[in-house]
Amino acid sequence: LSVFALIWMGLRLTQQDRALEAQQLEERRDTAADRVVTALEQTLANAERILVDPQVEDTSAIAEDFVKVFWDSEEIRTWPENALLYYPFVPVSGEASSQLFQCVERAEFQNNDYSRAINLLGPLTRSRDPVIQAAAKLRLARNYIKASRLNDALATYDELAGQTATTSLSISGVPIDLVAKSARCSLLKNLDDREQLRFEAEGLYDALKNRKWRLDRASFLFYIEQAKEWLNSEPESDMRPYALAEAVVWLWENEQDQEGINQNEIGRRSLRIHEQSITILWQGLNDGITAIVAGPHYQQSQWYTPIFSSADFRSVNVCIRDMESSLIYGQDPANDTPVSSRSALISGLPWSISLYNANLQSELSQFAQRRRLMFAGLGILALLVIAVSFLISRAVSRELAAARLQADFVSAVSHEFRTPLTSMRQFTEMLIEDDSLPNDKRRTFHQAQARATNRLSRLVESLLDFGRMEAGARPYRLELMDIGQLAKTIVEEYRQEAGSEASRIEYNVPDEGPIVNADREALGQALWNLIDNAVKYSEEGKKVHVNVIGGDRVEIKVQDQGFGIPASEKSRILHKFVRGSNAKEHGIKGTGIGLAMVKHIIDAHGGDIEIDSEPGKGSTFTIVLPAGGKNYA
Repeated sequence: LSVFALIWMGLRLTQQDRALEAQQLEERRDTAADRVVTALEQTLANAERILVDPQVEDTSAIAEDFVKVFWDSEEIRTWPENALLYYPFVPVSGEASSQLFQCVERAEFQNNDYSRAINLLGPLTRSRDPVIQAAAKLRLARNYIKASRLNDALATYDELAGQTATTSLSISGVPIDLVAKSARCSLLKNLDDREQLRFEAEGLYDALKNRKWRLDRASFLFYIEQAKEWLNSEPESDMRPYALAEAVVWLWENEQDQEGINQNEIGRRSLRIHEQSITILWQGLNDGITAIVAGPHYQQSQWYTPIFSSADFRSVNVCIRDMESSLIYGQDPANDTPVSSRSALISGLPWSISLYNANLQSELSQFAQRRRLMFAGLGILALLVIAVSFLISRAVSRELAAARLQADFVSAVSHEFRTPLTSMRQFTEMLIEDDSLPNDKRRTFHQAQARATNRLSRLVESLLDFGRMEAGARPYRLELMDIGQLAKTIVEEYRQEAGSEASRIEYNVPDEGPIVNADREALGQALWNLIDNAVKYSEEGKKVHVNVIGGDRVEIKVQDQGFGIPASEKSRILHKFVRGSNAKEHGIKGTGIGLAMVKHIIDAHGGDIEIDSEPGKGSTFTIVLPAGGKNYA
């Protein structure tokens, strides 16, 4: 039966260990996921400062797929300048009046008299107004073509492209030199001049790709497709510039659909455009909208890599996906790999985050090694059935005892809290219900509330101090001090708080000295706990004596005439949560940490605590410290 019990226990422990393994790995991932979300949120917050920062132009290391854009009803500006292939809209500049060309168009379109149209256009091509001159030359080249004077048309287009290349003249929002270059290429194709056509088309294509002209989307796509058709070129391989421009167009169209964006309204969005992940951050301003558009290269170099290359995230692999669940950063985990996720709705980020353990096998091997050791131990225990049964029974007993002590501690703390809280509530209710209470009675109630508050505060402070002592985080500030004066102060303070019990406490200390090297607050707390225990464990009317004795070693004795401590309990009552049998028998309240705290404090001072007690005759607790500030370290 014992062997089978061990086997069953081994299986159960294995199941629990696997469950613990999964839980710990999940907790690590969840913690890392929260840190990832926090880090990305901070990064985006820093990026959003660029939206309203006029000094963004001084920012270094900006990637080629990053642009800051601002627009209102009249214009659109970008930084870096000419960063976009095309724009949501292009302001239309002034154009020549059509009335100037009524006679020309009548001759061209109604009478098909191209020679007359050419003659009429001659003076207009020499106009001092560059807008009228450019419009006249465009019509002149067109009439040359209709009149089969193709070389003259080529020359006119060439002259027009050269004259307007350094100006901002446009027709219907399209720069005139672009119109001229495109028309010249179309004419060369009709003339089947392939060599010249290729030369002209390459220049046109390069100018478009290098963002020479500010065009809207329709115009850019029309001319770039024309150039590619003339060059018979392959499809674009780098779609990042297109994605960047398309993202700005998307934001503009979205703003138009929503009838504008409110002032100071901030937005975030991750888009998938031309197989590129684009993140847009925008904010509404008084007179328009400002936004930054970041492509994949910028996101990688400025956002993700600086965060995830740090030591804080080396234990996990992070995957970032856009709104369409396309992977932006990281690598997908293998099948059946545990993953922790944070959706965009929960995190407030424009992406969804998932992560998994980077060295899962290594971490699992640690648990596996622990299980192997556990099985080896169980195997040895199976060969030593009697010893195993004995050890298990002791272990179970200790665990039950520890659980019982902790349960008693929780119950004791609850009772300790309940007493002052009940008192405070009762006196508060009486004060609220009766506004006509006499001042002396009201003062009595307030004093009772103050005592309850002090008691509750002292209890909380003692619990916190004990926790810090247990964790080794309690600092001690040692100083040379008169231990007799400290004892007097603590006794007087306790008398003030004890009220009717104050007369039970007597002390006998020297007028001066002895001197010790100690932490005043900590040593005072230890003495207070001993006095409090002596009062609680003494019957009503019995005296409590506090004596200070000097010499080579300083002794502080706290003597009561209480129930005493059985010899079997002397070695245990200084442990945490342990309370004597007399406390339970007589219903004495306490938490079980007072003496444990005293031992912690005295040990930290290089001293010792001695217990002299006999059931029915009282107890004497003696704090022994080195005298005269001797170095005990």
